[in-house]
Amino acid sequence: MDENLLGSDKELEKQLETNIKKGLTTEEVTLKQQKYGKNELPKGKITPWYLIFLKTLVEPILLVLMGAAVISIIAPIISNKGHIEASEFIDAIVIFSIVLIDAILETVQTIKARKSMDALKSLSKPKTVVIRNDMQQEIDASELVPGDIVVLEAGKYVPAELRIIEANDLSIDESILTGESVSVDKTHLALKESTTILAEMKNIAFMSTFTTSGRAIGMVIKTGVETEIGKIAKSINENEEESTPLEKKLNSFTYWISGLSFILAILIFTTLFFSGDQKAWANYLMVAITLAIGVIPECLAAVVSITLSISTKKMVKQHVIIKKLQAVETLGNVNFICTDKTGTLTQNKMTVKKMIMDNKIIASKEYAKEKNDNHMDLFLKALVLCNDSVTEGSERIGDPTELALVDFAETIGYDEQDSRDVWQRIDEMPFDSERKMMTTVNTINKVNTAFTKGAIDQLLQRCSKIMIDNVVRDITEEDKKILLESANELSKDALRVLAFAYHLNYDKLKDKSDLEHDLVFLGAVGMIDPVRETAVNAVRLAHEAGIEVVMITGDHAVTALAIARDLDLAHSEYEVMTSNTLNQLDDKQLLRVIEQIKVFARVNPEHKVRIVDALKQKGNIVSMTGDGVNDAPSLSKADIGVAMGITGTDVAKQASDIILTDDNFETIIKGVNEGRNVYQKIKRAIAFVIGVNLANVLAIFILSVINTVSPLEATNILWMNLIVESIIALSMGMGSNDPTLMKIKPIKGKNSLFKGLGYTLFKIILFTTIASIGAYYFGMMFVTEDYLKEILGDQYNPSLSWHQALRSNEYSVEQKIEIGDFGRTAMFVTITCAPCFYANFIKLSNWKADKKINLIINKPLWIASMIAVLVNLIVIFIPGFNEKILNLASVNSYNSNNWYLILGALGISLIPVIFMLLLDAITFLIYHYKPEPWRRNRILAQELVELDIQNEKRKRRSKKKPS
Repeated sequence: MDENLLGSDKELEKQLETNIKKGLTTEEVTLKQQKYGKNELPKGKITPWYLIFLKTLVEPILLVLMGAAVISIIAPIISNKGHIEASEFIDAIVIFSIVLIDAILETVQTIKARKSMDALKSLSKPKTVVIRNDMQQEIDASELVPGDIVVLEAGKYVPAELRIIEANDLSIDESILTGESVSVDKTHLALKESTTILAEMKNIAFMSTFTTSGRAIGMVIKTGVETEIGKIAKSINENEEESTPLEKKLNSFTYWISGLSFILAILIFTTLFFSGDQKAWANYLMVAITLAIGVIPECLAAVVSITLSISTKKMVKQHVIIKKLQAVETLGNVNFICTDKTGTLTQNKMTVKKMIMDNKIIASKEYAKEKNDNHMDLFLKALVLCNDSVTEGSERIGDPTELALVDFAETIGYDEQDSRDVWQRIDEMPFDSERKMMTTVNTINKVNTAFTKGAIDQLLQRCSKIMIDNVVRDITEEDKKILLESANELSKDALRVLAFAYHLNYDKLKDKSDLEHDLVFLGAVGMIDPVRETAVNAVRLAHEAGIEVVMITGDHAVTALAIARDLDLAHSEYEVMTSNTLNQLDDKQLLRVIEQIKVFARVNPEHKVRIVDALKQKGNIVSMTGDGVNDAPSLSKADIGVAMGITGTDVAKQASDIILTDDNFETIIKGVNEGRNVYQKIKRAIAFVIGVNLANVLAIFILSVINTVSPLEATNILWMNLIVESIIALSMGMGSNDPTLMKIKPIKGKNSLFKGLGYTLFKIILFTTIASIGAYYFGMMFVTEDYLKEILGDQYNPSLSWHQALRSNEYSVEQKIEIGDFGRTAMFVTITCAPCFYANFIKLSNWKADKKINLIINKPLWIASMIAVLVNLIVIFIPGFNEKILNLASVNSYNSNNWYLILGALGISLIPVIFMLLLDAITFLIYHYKPEPWRRNRILAQELVELDIQNEKRKRRSKKKPS
């Protein structure tokens, strides 16, 4: 701790070259402004829209797609020896269009979510009162310099870091910085001991905190970036933006798929070159490049962006603003949520929960239902009259504890402003930290009545009587013992106890110092910043989803643990760690225990960053939730930062990835559900696209090796990839969410995008490859001798079958392609229609969780599938397009002997979906009804453990219920 806290006023005056009484002169201010600069916070970085757009274009997946587009232009030029038709550019145009759409979507979403103003600057209020040139004057807060003398009043923001040199009943709300919900009483006295905990720096007023009561004079010791909030702002700006887990996985996937396509191209070209006619190398190169491009999922970037975009629109309706598309998926993978207490899990509003009345503890709600007698009347008057807070509409000025008293009195019908107008204050003794009491005198029915509030132990020393059951009698030692025991019981539950008393002897007093003697004890209240009811349910849902919730707060450990118990977060002091303990641990020691701690108390902003960093080092996906300036660095550091939209500061919103517009912790869990479904939909689309592409490439490769000529043309593959595949893959992201995903525990650590897709990919590749090859040979059954003679003319050899003709080097590539028209047509029908049939049955949902089959119908996908099948059948019969562009059998080639070729191919297209459903049914039945012995035992053990946990929770809840 520096000398600014420990030094005397005279030492500070000398050090900062100022005069406490007269302030700085104009000349001194000018010199200091040149030295220290303006009292402004560093501005947040704002990236221009064009840089966002360009940055999007250089993402790996889009670079590979653009490379594929360029190759798709070069390949036909090589194949056709420089001659190229306009139709050859179709694939390149489509790919470039997909790249452009994806980049535009990403840019628009980022700009829509970004704040247009400088969030940090808005926190510093523009005007402040200072003493300069031996006179008070109002100046812009940005003009303050170290050594300035600032005048503070209730309801004003602190304009810079101040060392308090005079104070009168000064309280400051520092929750924005420390997270502590109760206002801090400040003093002008120098601290006796060093401290690094902001909440314990009692003689410092921190920049951007709020003065709730009293008046003070302070000396500016730090300005701008040197203040605590300035340090936080600087750390936010210095944090480099990390890629989200989805971005990392997609980048890794891109490298993998690029390498695979390159290897395939070499393998296919080499195989065809050495097994076929080496003179046709240009054609083989074209086939190799075409198949390599066929592996690359051109539509994937658009699928991901559109799926995420659809989800962000859904989440806006659920009160969630997504600043970056990929943040949706990251939220779905979160397995640790670190959350601030004040305003996030709690209401950030002190509330009366318990009462000590008639020597008993009763709930405040029960007390409010009681009959309004003389005792209640006096007690409620004490609450509102011995009180300086004011509420009017949404305006709330005053200490949070006093506001809580006013709120409680209003629930029973006592308005503080009306009460003060009727029963006017004629005298008072303000609160003093030494007396720990406050007294006011009000005229009630022409009787001057004194009301006193304060710490119960101090107040009982001044009481000679007590009101019990509406009767005033002498207070006994037994009464005091009961009251103190009751207060201790409330304190154990982290309730702040405040007691009230009165007397009618004001007119008989000879000295004002006797005002707080011979009092009649009325009762006491227990207050706390209560948990949000929705937060309790949200924590329960998080635990069910396998997500650990960690509470990080500036409050004391006792208060934090009490709140954690109400939330079912933690139940013993061993799960709580204070900042003192945290400071004593090195990084390795912290890593060993970090996942066992559920509550961190009395923490500073830098502690929050350290906690988040430690959890991330353990392989966790960490979300940080908060609303204050003190949360901003950790919001920025976390994998996913979640800020509160209503109570949250602009700093927190700027540092976050997601903003909750309803400040409801439960909304985060809705976001997790949406994120998990988004990720599942993306994985499903990837499984579909990669599975179909690999199946097509494998089938073409096998048939090319057998026949020395590709069974399909580049345009066939292009049609499949960019028309059919894209339509279906995009519609996969438009379906309803699967609620069972919230029963799955997130997988810890770095996981491949293909984790869990092996079985699905195996089914798609195996059955689609078999069906495609089968369809080709089915089509080639319709190649007759007359058909071969018509194509080969004088070169026709009756002894050669169509298969032998394809392998012969005597015929040109063009002739071989024409021979395969029927096989190509049948195979085209199968590769384009089979995916439309089984796309609706690719399930990656939690089918292991329940014996009941969870049917989720994706209407857009069904409609897209039917449209795709219809379009595929139509193009087969469009004269010119079918034979000139797609190289399929012409309409004129169908006759009475081959009319059922298309119907047969459609029938073969159903084979993959039939076998997939059959295999899934067998797997499902075996898993649920014939489990292996080891898995059956594990299930039973898990059920017993869960039963024990539920019984333990019921016992704890029953103990907490009042008798």
